[in-house]
Amino acid sequence: MRFSALLKKELRECLPWLLLAAILFVVVTSVLFQTEFYGNNDSYRYSRLSPGTVINRYRFTFHPIMNQIGPWLFCLSVGLGLVLGIRQFWIPAFTRTWPFLLHRSINRNTILASKLTAALIAFVCSLVPVWTVIYWYATRPEVFTVPPTFRFFIEGWIFIILGFVIYLGTALSGLSTAKWYTTKIFGLLLGFIIIIVVQFTLVELLVVIIVSTAILLSQIFQTFLRREF
Repeated sequence: MRFSALLKKELRECLPWLLLAAILFVVVTSVLFQTEFYGNNDSYRYSRLSPGTVINRYRFTFHPIMNQIGPWLFCLSVGLGLVLGIRQFWIPAFTRTWPFLLHRSINRNTILASKLTAALIAFVCSLVPVWTVIYWYATRPEVFTVPPTFRFFIEGWIFIILGFVIYLGTALSGLSTAKWYTTKIFGLLLGFIIIIVVQFTLVELLVVIIVSTAILLSQIFQTFLRREF
């Protein structure tokens, strides 16, 4: 079984969750824009002000809709990471189907690479396009007086990456043979610790994400290659 065949199999299993995350994100953002548009539309909002009213500069750069979309993107990303991690690494353990996959004429590196690649594609294809379209729409001149900065776009990407970190932590916990009260929960716990430090600056957060991702990936490969299923 080649890598491409394994990747197609993993993508088929990820497809329902990929579509669900994308659809939920589209629905939520559509509802937010429809229900809040008139309250946040500058031409409507400022038309109600009396002539000579002093407007605080902060009001021009405050985008409540974008601030509401951010938490939804974050929660959907984390949820997708948990679901994919459970689907790819926990369900085979519960259903005892690991031997069926591992005893084929293919090495373990290829099997693991196909799972990780499929999960990465799921994140990129489900949340990234929707977030990109939302940011593009928000930067149109007629939407906000002062368009959202590029930092908004970067923060959305970071939310998506954090979801992938949660996926890696879930995968590592699913592969671990340790007891729950010892180190089995280490991978998932590390992922949520990264979320706790999300209030760091962007540069600091990126460094933490890169280091934690490297740690989780190395542990996943070592555990998967050495474990007796």
